[in-house]
Amino acid sequence: MRKYSICLGCMREKGQAEVCPFCGYREGTPPAAPHYLAPGTILAGKYLIGRGLGHGGFGTTYIARDQVLGIKLAIKEYMPQDCASRAPGSNMVTPFSGEGAKRFADGLESFLQEARTLARFDGSPNIVGVRDFFTENGTAYLVMNYLEGITLKQYLVRSGGKPVPFNKMLGILLPVMDALRTVHAAGLLHRDVSPDNIFLTTSGQVTLIDFGAARQSMGAQTSMSVILKPGYAPEEQYRSRGHQGPWTDIYALGATMYPPSRLGIAIPPQAEAAILRAMAVRAEDRFQTVDEFRAALLQGAQGAGRPQAGAQPAAGVRTPSAGSRPPAGGR
Repeated sequence: MRKYSICLGCMREKGQAEVCPFCGYREGTPPAAPHYLAPGTILAGKYLIGRGLGHGGFGTTYIARDQVLGIKLAIKEYMPQDCASRAPGSNMVTPFSGEGAKRFADGLESFLQEARTLARFDGSPNIVGVRDFFTENGTAYLVMNYLEGITLKQYLVRSGGKPVPFNKMLGILLPVMDALRTVHAAGLLHRDVSPDNIFLTTSGQVTLIDFGAARQSMGAQTSMSVILKPGYAPEEQYRSRGHQGPWTDIYALGATMYPPSRLGIAIPPQAEAAILRAMAVRAEDRFQTVDEFRAALLQGAQGAGRPQAGAQPAAGVRTPSAGSRPPAGGR
């Protein structure tokens, strides 16, 4: 078995130690799932693959290292288990026959579209950046910056179920609104805003991640794929010809923020009214732009003091590298 001086669990220099002193990863640990690439795999001649960080419906995300530049990255592999498989010990992804092959090809095009979408926002603050995209092993890979920290969902769980003060939540989500403004100005929708797609870095940066569901913003009732997250998706996302627009992401953002006063949460009445309007069932009853929603929230927040500038996700929460999540999740 080959020995690595780099830990394949956190990509830090560990020397000859069998167990990483930083993250506790033991060298030689097999992949977490049969369809994962084996730690130590090299992609595109320069990317060292480490442990798998997560798997969703469309792909697996790994911690990785650029052997040329010597930097830690996250690599997302297109690997839909419902229409493709990987034989044990092999790197090749093999689509199923028949209808499975078509679903694999269609999904691969969507995966490529995610790369194109993220490339358009390269350098934009609060939006995950894409560094590279390539095909290999019968599938495709998306290379992104690796972010140290946790998702908003993980932060809420680690808070022990205690409600986050309104001003703190507003401070966290204002950068998300900035990100959505950029996305919408480009004629796109994110379509999957939720606590598990908002990333809080240990340095206090807030980043909108996982653009796997992003699509062109249509002005008419054009057919769009039905991709949604129950609890955060408005009614139009449940219909293939639902009229989607910026108001679709605004609903999801409102659902992410929702802290009802009837449960004892301290929130200015005006701000609560703005959140409820963002979550209106009828799209025409919601705010039509992020700027409208933002202005209403800030006006409502004046009665509760100024929102905290920037998130402080690590306050009182341990965020070790081994528990970090990649910037694009495993969707």
